[in-house]
Amino acid sequence: MSVDPSGRRPPRLLGVFAHPDDETLCAGGTLAKYASAGADVSVVALTRGGAGQIRDAGAATRATLRAVRERELDAAGKELGLMRTRCLDHPDGGLSDVDATALREQASELLSEFDPDVVITFGPDGFSGHPDHVAVGAAVTAACYQLRPAGSLRLFHCHLPRSRMLLRDRLAEWVVELTTRFKGSKDFVRALSVFSRETTALGYAADLVDVEWFPAGSYLIEQGEEATMMHFLLSGQVEIRREGDDGRVRVVDRSGPGEFLGEEGIATGRPRNAHVVALDDVTSLTFLAAESAPLGRPREQALPLWTRSLPSGDQIDARVSTCIDVSDFVGHKIRATAAHRSQYPIDPAMFPDSILREMFGAEYFIQVLPERELDTSLLADDADDAGGPPTPRP
Repeated sequence: MSVDPSGRRPPRLLGVFAHPDDETLCAGGTLAKYASAGADVSVVALTRGGAGQIRDAGAATRATLRAVRERELDAAGKELGLMRTRCLDHPDGGLSDVDATALREQASELLSEFDPDVVITFGPDGFSGHPDHVAVGAAVTAACYQLRPAGSLRLFHCHLPRSRMLLRDRLAEWVVELTTRFKGSKDFVRALSVFSRETTALGYAADLVDVEWFPAGSYLIEQGEEATMMHFLLSGQVEIRREGDDGRVRVVDRSGPGEFLGEEGIATGRPRNAHVVALDDVTSLTFLAAESAPLGRPREQALPLWTRSLPSGDQIDARVSTCIDVSDFVGHKIRATAAHRSQYPIDPAMFPDSILREMFGAEYFIQVLPERELDTSLLADDADDAGGPPTPRP
């Protein structure tokens, strides 16, 4: 869709989601792109997100969370360039229990009020499988189908691809290329923990990210082993020891919270060149390729039955019809994410732009309305034939 430069009213986009922050995670780059081009873009969340986690105790309490998240949606909307944001008052976590007819009628009222040209919402998979997402998507989709004869409404379902990018590898490359030794602040430690676990859980990266505990005296890394895992220290101190051919071991360095371990082996593909031993009890954020996960550890979520592969190797649902290049609007998406501080206590400037653009530079949608006309042939070269038998090939 392009924005008409003539005197006619700008096109209207309406995103209808379940919670504050869904708009940013699902379609933030797309909403910002069209808003920047002059479209009238609005977002409605059917709940105030009162059941969400509180990841920054300074941002909200359980009693204030609903009001805080409503304000956060407004702040995120400003980062995305939205004209309007609104939260309704359905129970967070309880949308699937709301009467489906009542929910559809409310969605119809929103469509009548906002009169959008384009509607973006969840598909049957709920983007991430959340029952609230599924309920909202079903209600909005049904309401759009009811309005279908009244105009040329376009309905899109958000789609979450399964990326093959490894955050482990990108972080290792970034740290190795730095000219000074990296040591993250306490804010960076918290931000990386939240950012990495959320993005990998959603499929923006293919890592298995976990927090592991190592008692004093145990090995985090052994010299000579294959480099498959990278660590980011959350607490405790470790000693880096190098073992010579004669079996003698010498201490070469120490590391503590906010430092990466094992990045050189990941970046170069070479075996480990030193031991890493916990001096006291250590907790570490670990990054491991999902396919390398040992038995008993969770692997990535299942893909739809029919998928297609992109040139990057990422997998998308075969029904995906639309890919929006939002690489120039990744900054808007990250700043909007940070505006939801109770959920994402991050500083947008903490992470390398190259990693963010690779993870979030495209957003995918399945076009639902208008429906495609049915084909009348199985062969491309007789598409104009009025239903007769295909022309024999010589």
